[in-house]
Amino acid sequence: MVASKSLNSKAKTLKLKRIFKMGSALLIYSIVPILSWIVLSLIYKDSRIENVFSITYPMQFAWSVAVALFGTAANIRANKEQNENHIYSSAFWGIIFSAIVFVVPTIFADNYIAFFGQEPEIYKDYVIYAFVLTILQVIFSLVVEKLYFEDKEKQANLHLFIFNLTNFAVLVISNLIFMNFVISMIITLSVLFVYVAVLCILNFKKFKIDFSFCGNFKYESANIVSYIMMFLIYFFGLKNAFCAWPEYVLALTTVSLCNDAFWDSMGAISKIAKIDLSKKRYNYKQEIKNASIYTAILIAISCASTIGLTFLNGAKLPIVIVYLSFQVFDMACDPFRQIMSTYTQLEYSPRLNTIINFIYKGIRVCLSVFIISPYCTEIGQVSQGLLLLISYIVIRAVKYKVVDGKLCTKKPTEEVWDKSEGQIEEEKTGKTIDNNNI
Repeated sequence: MVASKSLNSKAKTLKLKRIFKMGSALLIYSIVPILSWIVLSLIYKDSRIENVFSITYPMQFAWSVAVALFGTAANIRANKEQNENHIYSSAFWGIIFSAIVFVVPTIFADNYIAFFGQEPEIYKDYVIYAFVLTILQVIFSLVVEKLYFEDKEKQANLHLFIFNLTNFAVLVISNLIFMNFVISMIITLSVLFVYVAVLCILNFKKFKIDFSFCGNFKYESANIVSYIMMFLIYFFGLKNAFCAWPEYVLALTTVSLCNDAFWDSMGAISKIAKIDLSKKRYNYKQEIKNASIYTAILIAISCASTIGLTFLNGAKLPIVIVYLSFQVFDMACDPFRQIMSTYTQLEYSPRLNTIINFIYKGIRVCLSVFIISPYCTEIGQVSQGLLLLISYIVIRAVKYKVVDGKLCTKKPTEEVWDKSEGQIEEEKTGKTIDNNNI
């Protein structure tokens, strides 16, 4: 009995360490570009460089769409259908997709910057660098997703660390040497291109080129729809915020610089859920506990770092606190939402999960775009978060039960996108059904 308790305690500790390791790797992946903008602003003694992060922020959701559809969904599908070709073929189309999506705003960088009411001559080179870097990040992320789903977490985390350390070190050192951003940009992107190319060669095999949009989409439909709506929210919402007084823009940028990385790090919660659910080894109670502990620590670090950066860049503390309060409240609600969303998507009803997210994201879009306030995006964010929280609490109470620590549906779902009626009937009755007679 004592030995059994000791083993259970050790297993729980390992699971908690797992979320911290993966979350830390994702945090580094997200925070290095943010630190790059801060350091570049110090090197060139121009605080406006920090605003590049906010200007290019909406396009990060195009990156999220690419990784979700061509990376995460493809790996879940490969696990469920036992077909690795889905991973390689999806990655091929994901590279083409990201190249098209990010080359267009790169070519029209002047127009993109002007849309936000900023001066192209100040930001153009920095914005071009950000978009080209994002293409490389998409390709890199597709490889990392594959490693995570193969349970090669140490290897994935190591590559995340090396990629970001290389990016930061080469960019900063080359700028200090040449004091010319264009030269540094070319050097940095060239080094990262070689690294990503080698990584792809080592991890991708020969494959048959095919792709099923619906086959992938059903596993990440809620997130993909959510990311598209988030692009609209920030593309138009940030335009409204940028039209406010400069102190609001600086405060918003300060909070975004500190909190965006922590939001990305919290993605470890849903990532672990997706990996374990696809491999049928998910423990609901343990993951809720681990996610809550991890989130509480992130919130504490987020508050401390935001206040610290506020005094460093001269932002107004009262405005920063208002922006930060919105973020902290939404972060506190997020672990439960992520876990329930992932379980509903993969194990109960992808259509229900997608519809819920689509409706509430639509409400967030309207609030973010049409509220004339520098806080428009935050008001939309918290409103959507509360609605999602309430909805998942209701779904949890009505549809699910916990058995031996695992979340189960109270009744078999009637809607599974990738199963025929005959397959569903077989699962319910245990009898073999002749599809020809259905």
